[in-house]
Amino acid sequence: MSEDHLDVPASVAGSRPERPPAGQAWGSLLSAPEFAAVAGAGFDPVGHVFGTAVAYLGFVSVASKCSGSWSYTGRTDLASAAGGPFNALLRKLYGVRRLALSRAVAKCEELGGDGLVGVTLTIRAFPAGGTEFTFTGTAVRARTAIRPAAPFTSHVSGQEFATLLRAGWMPAALVFGIALGSRHDDARTRSQTRRTEGNREVRGYTALVRDTRRDARNEMERAVATEGATGVVVDEMTLRISERECPTVEGQHDHLAEATFLGTSIVSLGRPARAAGGEPLTVMHLNPTGRAPRGLHWFESPAAAPEAMPEGHLLDRYISDRPAARASRGVYAMSDSESISKKIETE
Repeated sequence: MSEDHLDVPASVAGSRPERPPAGQAWGSLLSAPEFAAVAGAGFDPVGHVFGTAVAYLGFVSVASKCSGSWSYTGRTDLASAAGGPFNALLRKLYGVRRLALSRAVAKCEELGGDGLVGVTLTIRAFPAGGTEFTFTGTAVRARTAIRPAAPFTSHVSGQEFATLLRAGWMPAALVFGIALGSRHDDARTRSQTRRTEGNREVRGYTALVRDTRRDARNEMERAVATEGATGVVVDEMTLRISERECPTVEGQHDHLAEATFLGTSIVSLGRPARAAGGEPLTVMHLNPTGRAPRGLHWFESPAAAPEAMPEGHLLDRYISDRPAARASRGVYAMSDSESISKKIETE
């Protein structure tokens, strides 16, 4: 598949229907608790969607060499660098994901949805050759008369979606951070991997993993800034290591690393949908005498007056605040890969 075929088609303004098709049953990929959470947040499911694309992905190097430099320098060569090895492959890895996601979004627009929740990405080998990328999720529609210009996309579950809204955050878009790194086995690496050397660190392999993961994280940071989002919640971080025979030096090998981040960029709505200070919980005294046990003291907690919230649906605030957030080029919220709470791999 050529790179031209992986470009995401431009969305057509005003092509979204005003309401879902009447008299048509809808489906979803939500569990019962997820459905209840989404409905409680002011959204209704309008259907489940999927988008898929199959592409052939093969290694393409610069001048048939295993690194981007003309001499082997004992460093990690990254595909994201200008003229880096496997740069064409990296662009296809991004392009095929965006193409498949755009097809899921197009179906969401056809159903009259305002966004996608619970989006999952499945990558598997296609039986006839190539790799299949498939996004699945549930399209939801807000109970408001104002519609966003384009649907939001998110991997968060129904409960997580409702939690974000209550905390004053709105999902913006799925974002990716993909990096490809390669490293030629130099004399030091070959020395450190000899069995006679015993147990020791192979610094070349350590550098390959570290540099590739860092590059993927930087790519995600740029994606979040492009979306004009405030931060990102990460769903998945993967690292795949492989090797191949060096195309220029017989008997030697190149080690390749592919690091991938997948997450949802989020936009702050300014303040939580519910005031932090609310009515205190009702406590029933179990001590019939009314006296506190030894060492404990009863006290009265003053009720804080809840902050008045603006009228309208949360989606209205998201639509009105998004242009300003995009203009300010949001800041990446995740400081280090060790802070990722889901599916983390220790560096």
